[in-house]
Amino acid sequence: MSRLRACRRRKKTVYGLTKVDQEKLVLLWGKQVGIPTVALRYSCTYGPRQSIFNPYTGVIAIFCTRLLNSLPPVFYEDGEQTRDLSFVEDIARANLLAAKTDALDGLPVNVGSGKAVSVREIAQRVSDALGIKIPPEINGEFRPGEMRHLISGTERIRAAGYVPQVDLEEGLGRYLDWIRSQSEVRDYFSEAAEILRNKGIVHRVTAS
Repeated sequence: MSRLRACRRRKKTVYGLTKVDQEKLVLLWGKQVGIPTVALRYSCTYGPRQSIFNPYTGVIAIFCTRLLNSLPPVFYEDGEQTRDLSFVEDIARANLLAAKTDALDGLPVNVGSGKAVSVREIAQRVSDALGIKIPPEINGEFRPGEMRHLISGTERIRAAGYVPQVDLEEGLGRYLDWIRSQSEVRDYFSEAAEILRNKGIVHRVTAS
């Protein structure tokens, strides 16, 4: 699935709708006032200094904080959903490229690795790297509107010269080196998950 089709599906959620509307607004404004404008669509970004205090942060950070507190990673759905993960330095390179080239002016541009990895595999890689073997928890919950599979079609930005330089193995290793250096790593996910349930953002699968 291309990122463009994924974005269209996300218009069914308030979060997705705001992203699409902001992108259209920025590109139209740039065209009308004559200022070169690019709408970069980042795939799932991770890396050192990603918040370990924000329970809504990326899945790698959440899995790390859970495992480091002797708690199981939690899967929504079945853990087989896939994501395209991009290391933060590659995202920075994409921004610099967009600022320097005119090949992307006026365009929405996907930024990602172009490779998909399942949530289950991410949890396994984190567990193996930390040396903490706790089986993941699947509690029959899901988030309405969440995409099953997300992989960025990166042909446009690659044609402009973009090449991701940090693969998942290296990026994950560098993130774990950083998180091990932190003095306090608490689990904030449990409390946040309850809030999400109470607000109806997370639903439980019910038998039909």
